[in-house]
Amino acid sequence: MVEILGRACDPKFWTDEVRVKPLYERYREQCLNYWEREDLENKVFPALRYSDYKLFWTTGDRGIFERSYFSRRYALEYTLPLALMYPEEEKYLKAIMDWVYMICDEYSWCLPAHQGPIEPNNNSRIDLFASECGFWLALVYHLLGDRIDPLIKNRIAYEINRRIIDPFLAVENYGWWEVGHSNWTAVCVCGVAASFMLMRPELMDDALIARFDKAMNGFVDGFKDDGICLEGCGYWAYGVGFFVMYADMLRTFTGGRVNWFSHPRMKAIATFPQRMFLSGNAAVSFADGGRVIEYPVGVLHRLKDEFPEDVLIYSPDYGCYGIGCGRVGYRIFAAVWMREEYYFDPADSTTAFESYAADSQWLMKRTAAYGFAAKAGHNSELHNHNDVGSFIFAKNGKQQLVDIGAGKYTRQYFSSERYTILECAGFGHSLPLFDGATQKTGSEYAATDVHYESGCFTMDIAGAYALENVRSARRSFVMEDDRVVLTDEFDCDAQVIDRVIALSEPKSIAPGKLAVGDATVEYDATLADLRIGVDNSNEKRPVYLIDFILKDGVRTFKATMR
Repeated sequence: MVEILGRACDPKFWTDEVRVKPLYERYREQCLNYWEREDLENKVFPALRYSDYKLFWTTGDRGIFERSYFSRRYALEYTLPLALMYPEEEKYLKAIMDWVYMICDEYSWCLPAHQGPIEPNNNSRIDLFASECGFWLALVYHLLGDRIDPLIKNRIAYEINRRIIDPFLAVENYGWWEVGHSNWTAVCVCGVAASFMLMRPELMDDALIARFDKAMNGFVDGFKDDGICLEGCGYWAYGVGFFVMYADMLRTFTGGRVNWFSHPRMKAIATFPQRMFLSGNAAVSFADGGRVIEYPVGVLHRLKDEFPEDVLIYSPDYGCYGIGCGRVGYRIFAAVWMREEYYFDPADSTTAFESYAADSQWLMKRTAAYGFAAKAGHNSELHNHNDVGSFIFAKNGKQQLVDIGAGKYTRQYFSSERYTILECAGFGHSLPLFDGATQKTGSEYAATDVHYESGCFTMDIAGAYALENVRSARRSFVMEDDRVVLTDEFDCDAQVIDRVIALSEPKSIAPGKLAVGDATVEYDATLADLRIGVDNSNEKRPVYLIDFILKDGVRTFKATMR
């Protein structure tokens, strides 16, 4: 049922609009530049070697295998639009058929990190990337149609049936992602459902739709009413992007009978990205987020169609057409869903705002002078970091006092070792240490007595440490037009170090005054000694640990950030 792909199935849309209109200029350039830069016409992709495949189990490394695996999909992501825009150029079609043939030959579409223990010939497991892969090949099948050779079409159909449709139908419930609340649920449900709708629509009956909808409802239930994505900004783009593709296709498939856009939480979820821009595209990077945000252009344009009065779309300079890993559908639907009025008349991303998400206990504020975010919450959130009470101070388009965000994904990163890793541990966030001890992991380790009123956010974070000698740790942020004042008040019998994290080397410019990048931090030097440490565990750059060591008997620390 190709109608679910909308204009994507109209050859004239690609040749008469995407190929020539100013709206798509950057879109075209990205595809053409990638083709030329990577020399895709002559590209020889590396084999997916078993010795690389098993590295995840031997060393924990994911990158070596995944770089080869994703390189094929990146090529497909950028070349499929070229084959549609320039149908007279046989080189694009030839390359796509070669890559599809290669992808169909892969032992498994599931990543080693998601495979579980190495099992004998278990090569039809459905994970995030297997479900995506079925979806992407179904797009190739329908968008290129009879332009591709019958052998390639038949292999696509065969492999989608073998790797996606048959394994899913073989069980009443596929596993944890079918009953989960994370991005996995949205991605896998969308990818698998799209394979059914595009390749086996006769199987997509009311019972199967109800199964998919029940699972997708779990994803939406992972959000609270405030619409915050606790997994981080990138996971909003990932999970919600697949949700939007599913909602759009299913509404058409069912003739409008199923409309996920009408869910009462969708408006709040749709406005999440605009609340994450702190200064330029410096982002709120709590959990496994990134310090810079790029919104998915097509997804956000599609959501603005549904919520025109609520969704703000900032400059396309802050937008992207794909979100990494060779996700073909994002780039295809970006073209289909882009609107000139949203693209050429963006909202002002410098407008001041203050937003408190009460359910998730996240605070975001932007003024002409700075951007600021802080959180309370607990330490068992999706993609959790032990970060109750942490904060970000941004200025001049960059985080200055930072939340590092996601670390490097390895086996160890998603194991019991997670909270020994700087990016996830309490000692890697702007938080106090008590006798060197940091926060613990679990939902019971949470902020208490959390209050917000305009310009002031307060909480007690002692519960995140659960130390007998720390009775309370009252943290407050007072936000003025040109500064944020942090005040910590402790009732404890411990040595207190108030730590702040930075990626720019701090410089003392006067007693009690510290320059950190473009920010300054002022404190009472008679009450705390300054110590600056460096952590080099992050491969990309050193992380500076700014420690304010409270002197004996001092139980209040105040710092002014501007």
